[in-house]
Amino acid sequence: MKVHKGTALIAGAAAIALALTACSSSGGNSGNSGNSGNTGNSGNSGNTGNSSSSGGSGTVIFGESTDYPENLQPLIAAGNALSVADLEINTIRSGYQVLPSVKFAPDPNQLEGTPTSKLVNGQQVVEFKINPKAVWADGQPITSADYVMQFNTLKSTDPKKGGCPALLSTTGYDRVQTADAVDAHTVKITFKKGQSFPDWLSLLAPMSKHIMDKGSAKATCDYITKGWPVKDGLPLGVQNGPFILQPSGINTTNKTFLLTPNPKYWGPQPKLARLIDAQIGSDADTNVKALQNGEVNMVNPQPQLDLVANLDKLSNVKTQIDFGLAFEHIDFNTKDPLLAHKEVRQAIAYAIDRPALVNATVGKFSDQASVLGNHLLVTNQPGYEDHSGAYAHQDIAKAKQLLESIGCKMGSNGYYTLNGKPLAFAIETTQQNPLRDQTVATIASQVKAAGIKITEDANAQIFGDSSQPHSLVSEGFQIALFAWVGSPAISSNRSIYLSPKYGQQQNYTQAGTPQIDAALNKMSTSINQTDETKWANEADKLLWQQMYTLPLYQKPELLAYSNNISGVQPNPTNAGPLWNSEDWSVSAS
Repeated sequence: MKVHKGTALIAGAAAIALALTACSSSGGNSGNSGNSGNTGNSGNSGNTGNSSSSGGSGTVIFGESTDYPENLQPLIAAGNALSVADLEINTIRSGYQVLPSVKFAPDPNQLEGTPTSKLVNGQQVVEFKINPKAVWADGQPITSADYVMQFNTLKSTDPKKGGCPALLSTTGYDRVQTADAVDAHTVKITFKKGQSFPDWLSLLAPMSKHIMDKGSAKATCDYITKGWPVKDGLPLGVQNGPFILQPSGINTTNKTFLLTPNPKYWGPQPKLARLIDAQIGSDADTNVKALQNGEVNMVNPQPQLDLVANLDKLSNVKTQIDFGLAFEHIDFNTKDPLLAHKEVRQAIAYAIDRPALVNATVGKFSDQASVLGNHLLVTNQPGYEDHSGAYAHQDIAKAKQLLESIGCKMGSNGYYTLNGKPLAFAIETTQQNPLRDQTVATIASQVKAAGIKITEDANAQIFGDSSQPHSLVSEGFQIALFAWVGSPAISSNRSIYLSPKYGQQQNYTQAGTPQIDAALNKMSTSINQTDETKWANEADKLLWQQMYTLPLYQKPELLAYSNNISGVQPNPTNAGPLWNSEDWSVSAS
């Protein structure tokens, strides 16, 4: 699966901010490596007899359900994938972690003490100290020069400014005026005046200077642009986590990756001897059978009702459902002649019974499912407020009143028309997604009572380019149903709602107001996350008034694993299921 959410899930700079971690890569051989492809007998994960010279024992095999990586360099498009993130969350560490509580927190193994952020003469100044014990996996010390390298490399995509066009994002780094090494283990970051960045903690990540610096900005950019082919693995000198991935641990035929404890890691050593990432794909039956047969010990597929039911039938398997940062919503294309009327958009929203919709869809997975009442924050995120107001419950009478106030006429067929045009709309959505099919069917049955007709268009090209007539970017759709992925870095969602005058960004509704823009801009230039959250909530109140887009519910996250694995802590954020795998251990079955 490509990490699809633009800035909120973009790799590299922003991905560091969003838990897809920092840079990496390689030299080395392809390896049809020995043990990495030998995933048989994995069911007895705690009884393998494997041990590590660095101190762990036992093996866990993680069944990777997303697409096999094209490249291992997360700064570029080819490496912008969840499968890459899963491999690198514990091999390439940032200076922070994203916790299950949807918060950024400094990683005490990477940083020393608490980083500070303050205003000095109107400019945001961040200062932090590197853990003096920190080293790259090749033994080279991690110093201020590595962090300064990160800031200088990711500041721009413009070659005229020393930037690299291949970078997926420069968010946050582009606001930095200077990055200075105060001493070997202290870094001072000064932001441009008036361009504070509330999610500054998400920028703190080292870039291995002795590997990445090729002598000039262009040469370094060329190195980044080429990326790191999967067969070559990750160079030892860019890895700094509790696990390492070496070329000999990669089996490109069987599509497996073997992670082993990093002997140079200065923090607590992993409790496992081996962590294997094995590509099994997203097919529901395959995931169930792989876990049942002991081919893998853990799976993390997209949940569907039949899949969850079948997993629940397995003995010695624990299944957990949580609600993450991805949320389903519908976008109204305000360039459509009918949807250009706010009253029509509002009527559709009033006609949708969102609590009943949740019960008919994600509520079947868990009684913790709930309606989402905020465009910028999810329910389990600090600072979440529900501003949906009267839209919290279905109101058919209000919907009809709004339609009739602009001249809509009820026809003999039970549907309204406006100036002779029927209030009939197609919802564009992805193909082969039963949950979305159920969502559209439920919405269609609900809004029919308000004289509005809804049909589904399962469109394989919904995320296609402008040559596709009904893609999001072509602006040819009427209503679209898809997911956005939020982040602890709330400001990363600014581009979803900014007015078209800023460029399309990711605002496919083609709508906006100066008031919404002002709140979003204040959100994204706050000096801390408290103020950022405050302005996010102000922007959300305004978005509800305009009804360009309607949040529905958070998507469930599914994790199923052998019950002899201990220490697993589901993380509903972008950090993913392997985020604390160094704490896992296995016992004999």
